[in-house]
Amino acid sequence: MRRLVVLLVACGSNAAPPPPPPPIVAQDAAARVDATFDPAPIAKLWPDGCFVMRDAAGMVHENDRDRCALPRRPFSTFKLANALIAVDAGVLAGPDAAMTWDRKRIPDEKYYLESWRKPHTLRSGIAVSAVPYFRTLALQIGEPRMRAGLAKLDYGNREIGGMLDRFWLSGALRVTAHQQLAFVEALARGKLAMSAHAQDTVRQISLLARDGEAALHGKTGSGPVEDGKGKWLVWQVGWIARGTTILPYAGWLEA
Repeated sequence: MRRLVVLLVACGSNAAPPPPPPPIVAQDAAARVDATFDPAPIAKLWPDGCFVMRDAAGMVHENDRDRCALPRRPFSTFKLANALIAVDAGVLAGPDAAMTWDRKRIPDEKYYLESWRKPHTLRSGIAVSAVPYFRTLALQIGEPRMRAGLAKLDYGNREIGGMLDRFWLSGALRVTAHQQLAFVEALARGKLAMSAHAQDTVRQISLLARDGEAALHGKTGSGPVEDGKGKWLVWQVGWIARGTTILPYAGWLEA
């Protein structure tokens, strides 16, 4: 059976001053998963980070319990939560709603990708991880609704300190891989404390690939590691869906 490939891609980072995003992480650091895959050997494939997933029988597999319990900045994986909160609050109507970029409050930066500078809908914006659009979206949501949304999602430590438009990039928000796993599993199963429409919207825009009857959903994110040693933290979170089988996963590595 063909398998979907979870590839960690560094994208959607934003730091000050920001180094250029690193290239795609090598395939030998990737994990191949589908509805029939035995995830037990994942530890051998993931030597420089954390990978955790729940299999079809409900068993959790992880390569390093301590690493997977470390609170890290979510970087652009937070766009899933940002989109959920926006649609649930009525700021955006659905997957093809037009997004805006407030260039006065969020000026263009020389390191911004050309794909970020184009007009975007929610669907296209998350596909290219358009940072200035999602920073604008956080401002449109506003602090009260953002705090309420994080509480409804029980997302990480729920902290938004460090500027409303970048608290997930360089501020106080932290989340563990276990918390990411719980979040994406609840999203995949429609069990979040958000409207059914908001959850369906984000399931639509999170689709990365199809392989036969299997579908890969997810979001990447990356940014500088906080210890100042020049490494990058690279996330991918999401799930595999095949019929009624859901395999949620969350992982990060330092590159």
